[in-house]
Amino acid sequence: MRRISIIACTVLALAACDGPREQAGEKADNASGAVESEDTLRSGPAETMGERQDQAERSANRAREAEADALDREADATRDNAAREAEELRQRADDVRKGQ
Repeated sequence: MRRISIIACTVLALAACDGPREQAGEKADNASGAVESEDTLRSGPAETMGERQDQAERSANRAREAEADALDREADATRDNAAREAEELRQRADDVRKGQ
């Protein structure tokens, strides 16, 4: 439960932060006169596009992490199965040695 809370707080913190593309867009909008200052609450077109790009990158990163987690789980399951099969083979070898 604590891990979920930490993850939720991290996601919320990241969502509240401007990403690098959004920040660059903010500066570009200010320099082009699309907005009156970088500190305005209104978003210009470059900032909006940058925000969308940052969101797409975060989504792609989450997808890669989910895929990596799935592969880790698959590797763990394969390792567990191999260990179980190895133990069964050892037991059979011991039985053969004992003449059973």
